[in-house]
Amino acid sequence: MVDIKKAFDIAGQRVDLITITNNNNMEAKILSYGGAIVELLVPDREDAAENIILAYQNLEDYIENPTYFGVIVGRTSGRIASGQFNLEGRPYKLNKNFGVNHCHGGAAGFSHQIWSYNIIETDQGIAIEFQYNSPDGEESYPGNLNVKVTYTLRQDNTLIIEYKAKTDKVTLCNLTNHSYFNLSGNYKRRVTDQYMRIVSSSFLELNNNLIPTGKLIHVKDTPMDFNQRKQIGRDMKADYEQLIVANGYDHPWLLEGKTNQIEMFDSESGRKMNITTTYPTSVIYSFNYPNNERLLYGKIAEKHDGICFETQFEPDGINSKHFNKAILQPGREYYEKTEFVFSIE
Repeated sequence: MVDIKKAFDIAGQRVDLITITNNNNMEAKILSYGGAIVELLVPDREDAAENIILAYQNLEDYIENPTYFGVIVGRTSGRIASGQFNLEGRPYKLNKNFGVNHCHGGAAGFSHQIWSYNIIETDQGIAIEFQYNSPDGEESYPGNLNVKVTYTLRQDNTLIIEYKAKTDKVTLCNLTNHSYFNLSGNYKRRVTDQYMRIVSSSFLELNNNLIPTGKLIHVKDTPMDFNQRKQIGRDMKADYEQLIVANGYDHPWLLEGKTNQIEMFDSESGRKMNITTTYPTSVIYSFNYPNNERLLYGKIAEKHDGICFETQFEPDGINSKHFNKAILQPGREYYEKTEFVFSIE
């Protein structure tokens, strides 16, 4: 089922709220502004469908959205050190919208644009295909970039996000979604009481500006080891330098295997989420810096109310000798996919 309503206007342009529902009591509500997922209702073991992502109480708060709740992030997700990089021998200087760094595509990145869209219905589910044409020079990135991001809600309670892009000049492209998950349902409990598993033997060390240093750290015998399912908050307050630098988890894990690289589980509701991605990395952010956001159900956001799984290429790879540089060439199509499979345990 599909339902489309007007959410609000921006400078005379209409922003829609699109609701898609499958046959198994799962529902997604998505804005055409930023492609923001504003509600994701998933049944628990009693078949009670509740929202499992952080969302503003007022839809108009997505216009500014400094927390990036639910949105498509681009052209590049994560930070770019000092807001600058070199590409084909030419220097580029970007908007420093996160302190000394550029982050999440800049102040007017994809998360702050109105996207056109089409609805595609099949026997397997319903898809919303969003499209945005980013002009040459937008946020100082080179090239006209045509982007398509498709959300598909399948009948088997899988949410698939597919990213496609083409450019007419060499440019950077590293797209992700920035939803904050909390499987308890309607924010009953913080994510520190929920469980996580990450198939990964190493993560990227961060400096004091949360930029990867280029060094890989093995997770074994550290609080960063989630190869066996454990409570997210179990080791979060450990006296460990990388946790102190980030005030919690905000690190890129290098993923291993082809399927189910990440799992999240809430024991009380029984909800389980398995993540499969084509990306090599996921930045996992435990919402370490809330800013009194007014959430649904009258809640004021608190630390660790949600957790992000920002599947992507390594952040700031363009400034590193060792990582994926996330360069897109003319004539090539960018294509990556992340699947969120919901079930009951």
